[in-house]
Amino acid sequence: MQKVKIMSEGLSGKLLLCLKSRSIVVIVYTWPAIISFLISSISASTFSAFDLIRVISAVTLVGYGVYFYNDLMDIEDDRKNMEVGSQFPGNRPIGSGQVTDGELKAFIVLVSAAGLLIAYSINVQVFAIHFAYLALGYLYSTDPVRLKTRFIMKQLTIAMGVILADLSGAYTVGVFNNQIMVLIAMHTVLALGVNPIVDLRDIHGDRAMGVKTVAVVWGADTTVRLYFATLVGMGIASVIGYAQMGLSIAVPVLAVTVLSAWIYVSVPLLRKDVRLNYDWAIFLRRVSPFLLGIQLVPLISMLLPV
Repeated sequence: MQKVKIMSEGLSGKLLLCLKSRSIVVIVYTWPAIISFLISSISASTFSAFDLIRVISAVTLVGYGVYFYNDLMDIEDDRKNMEVGSQFPGNRPIGSGQVTDGELKAFIVLVSAAGLLIAYSINVQVFAIHFAYLALGYLYSTDPVRLKTRFIMKQLTIAMGVILADLSGAYTVGVFNNQIMVLIAMHTVLALGVNPIVDLRDIHGDRAMGVKTVAVVWGADTTVRLYFATLVGMGIASVIGYAQMGLSIAVPVLAVTVLSAWIYVSVPLLRKDVRLNYDWAIFLRRVSPFLLGIQLVPLISMLLPV
């Protein structure tokens, strides 16, 4: 009995380790689902804390299932990345040997099944959205399709994943409005224009393995220019678009403020010597608050008078 208890505690500890290693799921997928749920709830003049908890759980668990599966499929590539100096693969539990292949497979089944069950308990539409996200995640990581290795498809897949998270929140409430459309447009732009900057940390390994990321195909300089151009473009769009949608002047002011601060902390990327030796973990911690903050703009627009 004592042995079973020790094994259980060991597995739960390893699961927590895996969850912590992929906490990016909460920022990239869970947060958008929360925002879209709140937007839809305000539009419908209703709010259910129980439904919010359910959609958060479903999106987060399915997201972890997709990312765990990606880690499992990438183990050989990660080892090659570590050989060329990338620190990130070695920080993952399976890459460092803290979790076995069999254990990670069990965690994939556990979190994916739990996420789908919770999604089904919400409604059929939300279940279908999460099932589609799982299928997309498997196509992203599995040969011979393996979308992540194909030019632009990596960013398009990430964009589609976030859009599905947006739809999860909206269809939990049952409301789809202009603010949800703005949120979807924002996430598409962020995935296509801002997300490629993260691939700079693995550019040498990706190039060696034939992975055609934006950073590999277009080069580091163009990837950095795209990153800054996207942030500037979002600021301009917020100024032009607020009047067309009949929003408060506070909306573009807030958006431009957040984006300006985001650009300011990203300025070191313009220097090649800094970029080559950049601490990407610190960079991600610095820009994450701005990524979360800019997504609040469509929600805040519903709370402010025109």
